[in-house]
Amino acid sequence: MVEKSTKRRKPSALPSILSLTAVMLILGLFGITVIGFKGLGDYVIENSSIDIYFNDSTTEAQVIEFQKDIQKKTWIKKTRYVSREQGMKEMGDKYDPDFMNYVETITLPLSLEVYSKAEFAEPKFQNQVVLELKKNPLIEDVVFQKNWLETISKNIQKMQIIYIILTLIFIIISVVLIQSAVRLGIFANRHTIKSMQFVGATNSFIIRPIILNFVKYALIAIPIAFGLLWLIIWQLPDLMGQGEFTMMIVEFRNHIQMQNLFIVSVSIAIFGVLLATICSWLSTRKFLRTKIENLY
Repeated sequence: MVEKSTKRRKPSALPSILSLTAVMLILGLFGITVIGFKGLGDYVIENSSIDIYFNDSTTEAQVIEFQKDIQKKTWIKKTRYVSREQGMKEMGDKYDPDFMNYVETITLPLSLEVYSKAEFAEPKFQNQVVLELKKNPLIEDVVFQKNWLETISKNIQKMQIIYIILTLIFIIISVVLIQSAVRLGIFANRHTIKSMQFVGATNSFIIRPIILNFVKYALIAIPIAFGLLWLIIWQLPDLMGQGEFTMMIVEFRNHIQMQNLFIVSVSIAIFGVLLATICSWLSTRKFLRTKIENLY
């Protein structure tokens, strides 16, 4: 009669790697969504101009000199000078011929479009800028979309609160997923761990290899998660063909800044390794205090 082998199988690392991959994938999608919407919001805000209209007596040379001076300010992203001829042409592209016949009888003022950086596009700051500009004797009027800017600012503040709440929820989900994976791995090694305790192994001696294993799993999960992110955001839309949803994703993707993407990627990778380390340490310490009779 052939005796059955009593050798135990080595516990599979696949559940732990999959859990860590899922965590980093979820956080990665969330992080890309955040920086994408931020880039889109900055783009919209930075393309909203403060329109400066000059007096009829103001010459083109004076406007260009004024443009050079204001361009030096730290809050300015760019400026655009609009001559009378250019202003007439742009109005002709927007309005019907009957209206343009009336406009041709009047003289359009010289104007300057001023675009601020996103971090300075706050209604309060913009209003102060407008009041300061109106003191200039060369300027007849200054116009900016105050109500629109206030609405955008309020919506951004609401989105930031939602992002914070979602971040906390995702972190809790991440901890639960990794804790479950760690406990599963420890339970599969329960007999080996308790045997090591019986022969006098210290807790640090037992915990160290388990932590190193989960750090290794996290390092394996990082390229898998980022590869899936790359497929979802940068490859899948191109394979889906032309469509409204595809165009929306492509437009969203175009506003993702590579610098912010790099920061988010590094942060998620570090977070994944730290989470795997902390969860494995806490779960193993808790298991080592478990009585032998509770293992069956």
